[in-house]
Parts: sequence; structure tokens; C-alpha cells
Amino acid sequence: MTERIDVEIAEILSLALGRTVAPSENLTRADEPKWDSLKHLEIIFAVEGAYGVAFSPEEIAAVAGAADLKAKVLAADAA
Repeated sequence: MTERIDVEIAEILSLALGRTVAPSENLTRADEPKWDSLKHLEIIFAVEGAYGVAFSPEEIAAVAGAADLKAKVLAADAA
């Protein structure tokens, strides 16, 4: 299941950022110039819509990259 989530999050990031993001790429906001504050919200909303999860304002601010998005999805699945 985690492999599927990696692929789906990479697809969301690819669409939002306008470039190919590999599922194995540990992309972070700090490493991606296109990942600005507006793209950040677009990515958060896309993950929320795709997985039926909800990020709190604190969680939105704390997301630093793909790994944090995946962790949120996995935590929601475990709950």
C-alpha cells in the first residue's frame, strides 16, 4: 500500500509543480523553487481530496515535503 501512496503523491506533486516527480524522490519544499505558498495549498487540497484526510492549520504549516504528505495519509489509514 505504501508503494501505491508514493506513486499517487508523486502524481499529485507532478501535476502541481509542472514537472515529473518520481515516486522514490524525497522532494521537499526547500529543494523545489516552484513549491511556493500557493502551490503548497494546492498540494494540500489535492491530497485532502484524493485521500479524504484533513490537515489542521498547524499540519499544513508543518508539511515540509512528500514524506510528510505520505505520513499524514498513512496515519489516517491507520486510524
